Amino acid sequence: MKTIKIFLLLALTYTLSGCLKDLRIEEFSDDALSSTLTIKVLMPQGFSYSTQGLIIKLTDPSSGLQFTGTTDATGTATIKVAHGSYIATTEFKQTESGGVIFIFNGTTERLRVTPLDPKTISANLNLNVSKTGQIVIKEFYYGGCLNPATGSSYANDKYIILYNNSGDIAYLDSLCVGVIDPYNAPTSGRLSNWVKPGTTELRDSVPNISFAWMFPGTGRDYPLLPGEEVVLATNAINHAASVSTSINLGKPGYWAIYDPILTTGQSVPNAGVNRMVGFWKMGTANQFVISALSPGLFIYNMGGKTVQKFITDTYTRNPGYATNRNFDVLMVDKNLIIDGVECLRNITDTKRFRPEVDNGFAMTDGSGQGQSVHRKIDQEATAAAGGRIVYMDTNNSSNDFEKRATASLLNK
Repeated sequence: MKTIKIFLLLALTYTLSGCLKDLRIEEFSDDALSSTLTIKVLMPQGFSYSTQGLIIKLTDPSSGLQFTGTTDATGTATIKVAHGSYIATTEFKQTESGGVIFIFNGTTERLRVTPLDPKTISANLNLNVSKTGQIVIKEFYYGGCLNPATGSSYANDKYIILYNNSGDIAYLDSLCVGVIDPYNAPTSGRLSNWVKPGTTELRDSVPNISFAWMFPGTGRDYPLLPGEEVVLATNAINHAASVSTSINLGKPGYWAIYDPILTTGQSVPNAGVNRMVGFWKMGTANQFVISALSPGLFIYNMGGKTVQKFITDTYTRNPGYATNRNFDVLMVDKNLIIDGVECLRNITDTKRFRPEVDNGFAMTDGSGQGQSVHRKIDQEATAAAGGRIVYMDTNNSSNDFEKRATASLLNK
């Protein structure tokens, strides 16, 4: 009997430290591929680019099964699948005059195929559109390392690297940094609290929980040249002085995500380290919490509003905590998001970012591994920029990021 090879991601039970799932090939008979999903890609209003030749990926978050197909001249892909409950995704980029790059991506709701369902199921995949920003999250180190002296995980050395991925000067002034609610991605098929009523679709705004941070400056005080980067640390000290496997994050010119009143539980930054401004805080925490397992990080702007006006307009009670105000958020409109990265423990975790922000996810092997998620280099764009490194930016972390065995700042 003829067989068809597909990719199968094994959704293994994970420990608290988490683990990256293995990717291997399994074979299915023709009889097992008894259902067909027909996916038609639709451009957003106002755009008429061709949808031919797009790769459609079908993923069953429960089992990890993945199938792919390619769209025809009508933007339709017909894909044979095994029984399951699938989400369809796709994305592509389009460059226009003036260097503007549009990113199109989309995700369907779950498409169920069981023995009781029709043999062929059709669905539309509506694309969203966004533009690439100058500043991207180049690296996110959140899981910490193993302390050889204690044999336990050390996670006080979290850091973020932002990078000017464009050919023009960018300015850090008033750029905001936050983490998404919930701190860890939902598991076991649970949805985010932030879905539109009566649907599984995420809202058009992103919930910034607990703390909101921004760079100081009045507009042009903190330039970032093309190809330059800036390091942000939750504890801007030399961690390597006490933990040999950790990192020196106390170097002059680095930035501390620290406030002497709001974050008394964090280390006082070393001399010469710049300080971010904590412009909003909710709850009793005395530390800026970034999960060591599955955080969601994003950067954004206030759309020209003053800090007070922005807080007034975006403050929202968390529907998951009817009487507990510690978990309230600032709901940041998706159009104000400059970049974001969704980090999961497991392929079966539920995403928290809309596809316009991150249509995929990045993963490490868990806490205490010393690993980071790091953007891949876009070789073609780098060559076109004369050798200035340009990183992948498709608003899909599954494509754009890779797991690094060690943090890039280790031993530097």
